[in-house]
Amino acid sequence: MHKKIILKKNQELLLPVFWLGDEEQISYDILLSGENSKITLLALLIGKKTDKLNIATNIVHKKPNTHSKIIVKGALNENAFVNFDGLVRIEKGAKGTNAWLGAHILLLSDKAKGRAVPSLEILENDIKAGHAATVGRVNDLELFYLMSRGLSKKAARSLIVHGFLESLINEFPKDLSEKAREKIKTIHQ
Repeated sequence: MHKKIILKKNQELLLPVFWLGDEEQISYDILLSGENSKITLLALLIGKKTDKLNIATNIVHKKPNTHSKIIVKGALNENAFVNFDGLVRIEKGAKGTNAWLGAHILLLSDKAKGRAVPSLEILENDIKAGHAATVGRVNDLELFYLMSRGLSKKAARSLIVHGFLESLINEFPKDLSEKAREKIKTIHQ
């Protein structure tokens, strides 16, 4: 699936993406072509079995005072694989831009794999921009701490995974957040 989106002056868009392994390709080209335009793209990725996904975002800030917030969070089990490539480009003349690009993938099995590459291309000085990426397994110290408080290993792992995903789910529209919560209950840890 490939989508092109153009936001004009003062337009705002919340774009939630919820992947459960159906597609193998998801890409978004988003152009903030109007002053004060704003995009929030939230991608929740739940992979299992042999699910594979290449996800790409390309955000271009062309005008002043534009805002983008791109957050990708994934939980991958079994042999699932996610590859994320994200680019935020801030063009000359896009003063006052505020951009954030983050990708975080939690691997729930030894065979699950993830790759996250956020990139910034900044051609203007008077802006605020940042990016972050993490790919890793459930933290053994966090697991130990929760187990030392009486939780089983399975319950402790479940709590960590749900906590990791919940911050993103809370930003989804209500109907989609409820669906997401139901689906993440079925993740086998």
